[in-house]
Amino acid sequence: MVTAEASVTFTPSWLEGQEGAPVFHLRTPGVIARAQMEAELAGQHQAGRVYSFELLAAVREGVLALLAEDEDQGRLLELIDTEMEVGTAAMTDADRRLLAEVKKVLAVNWPAYRDLIAQIERRRELAPLVALRRFCIGIIGAGVTFARAPDGMVSDATLMSIDPQVLLAAGNRAFALAYVSEEERGNSARPSSSGDGQPTSNSDATSTEAGSLTASAGRKTPGSRSRRGSGRS
Repeated sequence: MVTAEASVTFTPSWLEGQEGAPVFHLRTPGVIARAQMEAELAGQHQAGRVYSFELLAAVREGVLALLAEDEDQGRLLELIDTEMEVGTAAMTDADRRLLAEVKKVLAVNWPAYRDLIAQIERRRELAPLVALRRFCIGIIGAGVTFARAPDGMVSDATLMSIDPQVLLAAGNRAFALAYVSEEERGNSARPSSSGDGQPTSNSDATSTEAGSLTASAGRKTPGSRSRRGSGRS
């Protein structure tokens, strides 16, 4: 079912041209609808925006509190301040690795930083679903019956009938529509498969090092004496 409301159509790039591929009809929300979406994320789901400066401030606090006895504390604080001011591009590979190692330690041992990382992950998972529930006005595709819940949004039964990867791609497109201009809405190219990933915006935390928490970490523990030896360059 598709309503007469103005909409943008979307099909994940890897399904285009296939028989029975789902076609999502997504309305283009205005600023109030966008604010309502963000309010739901921040309030009900505790998944509001997290800014890079918040992450780095939490890292700095953690280094001050947990690495007070570490001989590298001063150097770490300098690196954190540099990242706050100009980013990591000018850093050496060794310095970037050191920051990533410390952030991994803090993600486990420093509650303020750990909570922000958890909030980022909640937003990553929930933002596409919240956007799709709010802004999808119809779906045409094999095995999908479009229905609305009592609150007027897309029903859970409808969402459950869609492949999770397809759901994620459509949700990301719905989220993106809330942050593009009127001209872009009508003329922008459909996202490629590489663009069908997690929702991002310029205001969200985009620190490269924040995304390095899953990389190999050093074996340092808070308060332990550094044994990197040749880590500096």
